[in-house]
Amino acid sequence: MSWLLYRKNVFTTPIRLQATDYLFIVLLAYALLYVFLPIGGVSFLNKLLYYKNILMLGLMYFLGRLMVLESYQVMSILKIIMTVTVLAFILNLFEKSIDTHFQTFIGYANLNQDINGIDPAGVHGLTYTFGAESGAKRFAAFFENPLGLASAMLMSFSAAFFLFLNSKSKTKRYQYGVLVLISVGSLLFAYSRSSLMGLFLIIFFIAIILGYYRLILYGFLMVVLFFASIFIFAGDDLRYFVIDTFSLADSSSLGHVVEWLEGIESIISNPLGIGLGTSGNAGGVNEELKVGGENQFIIFGVQLGVPFLILYVSLIFSSIYYSIKAYKLGNTISERAIPFVAATFKFAFLLPLMTANAETYLYVAYLSWWMVGYSIKKSK
Repeated sequence: MSWLLYRKNVFTTPIRLQATDYLFIVLLAYALLYVFLPIGGVSFLNKLLYYKNILMLGLMYFLGRLMVLESYQVMSILKIIMTVTVLAFILNLFEKSIDTHFQTFIGYANLNQDINGIDPAGVHGLTYTFGAESGAKRFAAFFENPLGLASAMLMSFSAAFFLFLNSKSKTKRYQYGVLVLISVGSLLFAYSRSSLMGLFLIIFFIAIILGYYRLILYGFLMVVLFFASIFIFAGDDLRYFVIDTFSLADSSSLGHVVEWLEGIESIISNPLGIGLGTSGNAGGVNEELKVGGENQFIIFGVQLGVPFLILYVSLIFSSIYYSIKAYKLGNTISERAIPFVAATFKFAFLLPLMTANAETYLYVAYLSWWMVGYSIKKSK
């Protein structure tokens, strides 16, 4: 609305849409059809509520397309991300020191029960995501759940690593190096397997983008050392957590597989979908009609069919491609910063998307799509 009100030449300025813009517009229009079509047993209000979740991603993207920022404002955004990272890590340390989730103190379980109708679950009385199969606590700081914190730390790692690589001051490089380690630290507190693998994907992708192929070797050595340290120094809880993950012996990993197979079977049977609000755990989903829910791609495929799934996958890869292009076209640090974070995060976020309804993690979902929109504008 501000853009419309304060632009004097809004009706004469030509609109220059790019491939990613068209993909997002078609995706939003396609999903809107399913609000009105009589598909599925979900009420019209719940369909509208679920469509809001998809629409907000588009609004954040196009907000990024319209915004014009000065270099100091871009750097301020990165500083805000870093501040969130440090505060989350400090709260993680506090949670760990008293061995109690922050959410236990703030009525998280009551909110879920009274507002969302979700009863307390798991051994810690919150939800299952706050505990590992072994009973070990998974911390979330002030995020909605540990998986949301883990995804946020992937973005923080990307931003801190960019600042580390582009800082000419030794003092600044040291500070940004500490921020890189802090983001990894909070990632470990969250105990998220998909995000940990996403961390290695970021390192691999950065090596490809920058041509630092030696970084791939370092990344491989980090993976080897990481797993070696787990089996040599870690306690039994973490060791068996890793073993059960790869063997699919724990209920969480097995639950993912069951949900995936259920969703894939639904997509095969109903290639045009079974309607909005019938998969996942976002607002508007009908629990009684829910099919699958542990994979963002399958969730969209179940509800909106194969055409929407193709649009969504195309949108993600188009976002990565044009963000990389914008990064390479940038002449200054501020021009390259947001495209770099957008491209590397979206690539690493593919793994969390495969194991959760990850577009509901509002901090990273909204901010990353805004970053993509801002980057697309710079890719011309």
